[in-house]
Amino acid sequence: MKRFFLLLTGFLIIVSGCLKNPFDTREGPEPAGSRGTWETPATPEVVLVNLMFAYNEMNIQNYQLCFADEFRFSATEDSIEAEVQGNGHLFRFWDKSVEISSAENLFASLDAESSNMDLILSPAVDYPDSIGDSLAVLYRNYTLRIITPDSFSADTTVIEGLVSFSSSRTLFSWWSIYFWKEMPYPGTDISWADFKAEYRN
Repeated sequence: MKRFFLLLTGFLIIVSGCLKNPFDTREGPEPAGSRGTWETPATPEVVLVNLMFAYNEMNIQNYQLCFADEFRFSATEDSIEAEVQGNGHLFRFWDKSVEISSAENLFASLDAESSNMDLILSPAVDYPDSIGDSLAVLYRNYTLRIITPDSFSADTTVIEGLVSFSSSRTLFSWWSIYFWKEMPYPGTDISWADFKAEYRN
C-alpha cells in the first residue's frame, strides 16, 4: 500500500509540473508588422515622437499609425509655387493614402541608395502648443538631414522649417494626426513638403 501511495504521489508531481498554472497571467501576442521604436500614443506629444522614429527608421507600418483616416496635408506656399511652375498636381488632394504612398516611395528610394535620414522635431518657442481634452495643435521646428553616399564621399542635404500638427483623440484614447501644415522659413530653397512631393506618384 505504501508503494502505491509513493507511485501515486510521484505521478501527481509529474502531471502537475506539466499543467499550466490557471492563476498565471496570459501574455498577449506580439504586435503585427515589423518592429521599431513605438510607444502607445496616449498624448499628442508621443504621436510626434512616434512619427520622428518611424521616419528615421523608415518603418512604414509605424508611420501610418500616426495618422487619422481623415488626414490632410497642406503646404500653401509650396502649392502656389508649384502651380506657377505647372506642377500644382503635386500638392492637390493630399490625404492619408498619398502621405503613406509618398513615404513608401521615399523609404524604398533611400534604402536602395543606402542613404541615411535623420529627422529632428523640436518645440517652436514662438508658437506655443494648444492641447485640450480631445484636440491639440503642436508646432515644431524640423531639421531633416539626408546623407547619400557616392563613390568617394557623401552628399548631405539639410532641410529646415516649421510645421504644425493638429491631432485628435481617437479609438482606445489614442491620439493621431488629422492635419499637417507646412510653414517653410522665408527664403528657404526647399521645404519638407517639396522633398515629400518628389516621391508622390
